[in-house]
Amino acid sequence: MRILHVTSEVAPYSKTGGLGDVLADLPIAQRRRGHDVTVLSPLYGSVPRDGLTRDAEPVAVSLAGRRVEGHLWRADGLLFFQAPDLYARAGAYGHDDDPLRFAALCKLAAALAEGYDVVHLHDWQAAMTALYVGGRRPVVQTIHNLAYQGICHPGWADALEIPHELRRFTGLEFHGNLSLFKAGLVLADRVTTVSPTYAREIQEEPGGQGLAGVLTHRPDGVAGLLNGIDQDRFNPAADPALAAPFSAAETAGRAACRAALQAELGLDEGPIFAVVGRAVHQKGLDVVAAAAPAIVAAGGRLALLAGGDPAIVHGLRAAEAPGLVSLNTQFDESLSRRYYAGADFFLMPSRFEPCGLSQLIAMRYGAVPIVRRTGGLADTVVEGETGLTFFDPTAEALLGAVHRALALDDAGRGRLQAAGLAADWSWDRSAEAYDRLYHDLLPGETAR
Repeated sequence: MRILHVTSEVAPYSKTGGLGDVLADLPIAQRRRGHDVTVLSPLYGSVPRDGLTRDAEPVAVSLAGRRVEGHLWRADGLLFFQAPDLYARAGAYGHDDDPLRFAALCKLAAALAEGYDVVHLHDWQAAMTALYVGGRRPVVQTIHNLAYQGICHPGWADALEIPHELRRFTGLEFHGNLSLFKAGLVLADRVTTVSPTYAREIQEEPGGQGLAGVLTHRPDGVAGLLNGIDQDRFNPAADPALAAPFSAAETAGRAACRAALQAELGLDEGPIFAVVGRAVHQKGLDVVAAAAPAIVAAGGRLALLAGGDPAIVHGLRAAEAPGLVSLNTQFDESLSRRYYAGADFFLMPSRFEPCGLSQLIAMRYGAVPIVRRTGGLADTVVEGETGLTFFDPTAEALLGAVHRALALDDAGRGRLQAAGLAADWSWDRSAEAYDRLYHDLLPGETAR
């Protein structure tokens, strides 16, 4: 099949979270299955040009008479849309004209769609493609995080060429505004999300973020297809960032990784509980800050790699203590893998989590996950088998799981660690599931 993915992020060129990783890894798995896969994304000002080639001929799209001109840049199955007036700025998001910036990307995707069998859209930034394609090609919309919906003033409707019949609640209207995400949720041929539990959660409120009714009224429902990770990229047996290699079959090197992390962060002896994530309300790191004194009092040590919301970072900073709690707010990919490889346990108390990749990486690197039972965390971490879980997003509930972790003897902790190291979280399973979904949308000859 010829597949076009449309996304606002693709790692390593652009990434603010898991979306960029998914769009780097899923296409690779699909190419292994024999498909011709292209990823279309904006060429932000921060994207390095090394390894990219620019098409000689310019491209242009038109939105309500406004002409947006630019060029396509290419690299190994990637297409980047360079439109300096829209993308040559600091930061991928948060601009007043974001509706126009991403609608232009969608308009270009619709123009390119003729060359593909399936057009696969990712989150709200790509959702308007479903409107502009106009039924000419099968369209799949994936929800990576429903909390971000592309809400904008209804005054944008004309500029974005939204037909009048779609300016009502059955279309894109949302509490007096427009939700650009609804273009994909209403008009795509199929809607998917990134875990089975999250698929159920978003079809009820408050998990649906005000859109549960839209999703439950889709006759084909919402398919929950679990994300994976690139197990070649996240491979402790061949990771140059680590002090020593290790694997499920040969775990001896992990002790050296633990000692190296402890020395790097200046932590006293004691079980190391790591956090790697964005300091935002969704991730529940304020819960970690509230629980930190009790974790330390119980003998735990905290290795925190988290930046973001100043208020949450302030709470984490207040918990800092030499030898007991280390906080680093500057994310670094190599450093993050040293945290995964050196920690005994990995904390992920998310208030909601569509899928989550961090818990999968933690297991891959031998850190036992302690997670809140929600979304993809509930689908990937099994209490007492691959990790420890809790339900309420409170410091008390988190501490209950931490105390169970501290009560484990070496054999118990080793059993959980071994199960995580041996688990298969590759993309092959997900790529096969997407194959089946695509084939259901294609005419018989193409779907053979």
